[in-house]
Amino acid sequence: MNKRYQNLISQYIKAKDNSKPHLMAKVFAEQAVLKMNVQTDNIAFPAEVLGVDKITHTLVQDFNNSYDNIYTLCITDSVDQYQHHNHLSCRWLVCMTEKSSGSLRLGYGDYHWCFEEKSSGLISQLTITIDDMQILPEGMESEILSWFDTLPYPWALSSELKTTMPDIELLYKTLQPLFREDTSLSA
Repeated sequence: MNKRYQNLISQYIKAKDNSKPHLMAKVFAEQAVLKMNVQTDNIAFPAEVLGVDKITHTLVQDFNNSYDNIYTLCITDSVDQYQHHNHLSCRWLVCMTEKSSGSLRLGYGDYHWCFEEKSSGLISQLTITIDDMQILPEGMESEILSWFDTLPYPWALSSELKTTMPDIELLYKTLQPLFREDTSLSA
């Protein structure tokens, strides 16, 4: 994987998860495009956002107004860097609590990144697909958030997720589709 791209993606996750909007201008090109493909009713985003300032508002400020305890992981062994070397995609997993209700959310999907070929090399387009976003029952927060806190951040191998996952049947069922290649995850 291109180390520059990995560093930019890591900076984006740091900005988003930790409410650091000032970092976004070092990650996204001025005229960058965000596209959202949301496959669940449990979270909402605009379908398209134009420009780094509006992307920052959507993915950092608005997001952090609604959620805290945010952990986003990119699944390292799912990375595809395309023949057009300025494209990269990977699976992602997120865990967070909703500020208004305290409910724990667990979701996953795909990132597809396009980087400028010349000049800055910053992100010119990000397409986020949200395959699923589950609202988990009360009482799981401590165990699941503690698990996320032990994982390598923000890049983790799917094998690390599988071998360290708490023994919670609902967690296994929820995350089963995350692993495209290996669907043998079981409780």
